[in-house]
Amino acid sequence: MPKVEIDFLQNVVLPPLELDYENAYGVKTKVRVMDIREIAAEKIRAMNDRVRYRDFYDYSMIMKKININADEALNLVKQKEIRKIISRKNILENWQLAKQEKQQEFSSIFYLEEASDDGVEKELKKLDFVEIK
Repeated sequence: MPKVEIDFLQNVVLPPLELDYENAYGVKTKVRVMDIREIAAEKIRAMNDRVRYRDFYDYSMIMKKININADEALNLVKQKEIRKIISRKNILENWQLAKQEKQQEFSSIFYLEEASDDGVEKELKKLDFVEIK
């Protein structure tokens, strides 16, 4: 069952997409969702601000499957409210901690494809940027 998260504090830069959705009971409707490029930008901020393996997993899968341009995602981050300085150093340090906590988080992560630590790290190392303040 998909999970829905709502954040009233963040500004959304890109216009939402309207997609067809059918629930488990066959009820069809339209839903407004965040553009995947904006989700990638939010994952960059999340990887910087907290230590949760799922953020790193989500980011690496977005980059691998959808082939989002990392620079485009970083430019979107710069247009958002910055609560904490965003740096490559913070993200890589949080990744080291998230790897250690990965097994504990797996009970709450539902995924179709496993991501290797090397694969996640490969995507993170592509994030080459000056601190975002």
